[in-house]
Amino acid sequence: MAGSTTHLTPEFALVEAVETVPALRGKVTAMQPPNKTAPPFAFYTPTADSEEEDLDGPTELQHFTGVLHIVAASARQLFTLAALVKKAVAEMRGGVYSLDEGEEPKGRILVERSRMEQSSPDLYESEVGLFRRMYTVQMDYQTEEVCDEEVISG
Repeated sequence: MAGSTTHLTPEFALVEAVETVPALRGKVTAMQPPNKTAPPFAFYTPTADSEEEDLDGPTELQHFTGVLHIVAASARQLFTLAALVKKAVAEMRGGVYSLDEGEEPKGRILVERSRMEQSSPDLYESEVGLFRRMYTVQMDYQTEEVCDEEVISG
């Protein structure tokens, strides 16, 4: 038997959750704002990803931390979006995130805990005329990997 194993990332689960906010669907990217996208939009920067250990070694409980930037055209829109995103991240707790059948990589993310805390004052970016709020997002999760195996019959 030969096989390959892959798993989803916590970033995938975060994007899935944030994109449940209709105004942000398809407008959440990694590391920098989406190219030439009109506000509102969001982007995130991963800052830590680790696995818990006890005396016997790894526990399979993993921890992700990142900074989520929410960008809007007005302060009012920013406040509304922030409230919706906070709700979406809070609702990740107990959630299972996976790709549709046939998509790669295969596996599931099981979110045990999620939390979001504002990590800076609200900003007005005068160079581009947009409003931005940053949150630190933390997630405790487990991955469930799926192994594709090639069955050899004789």
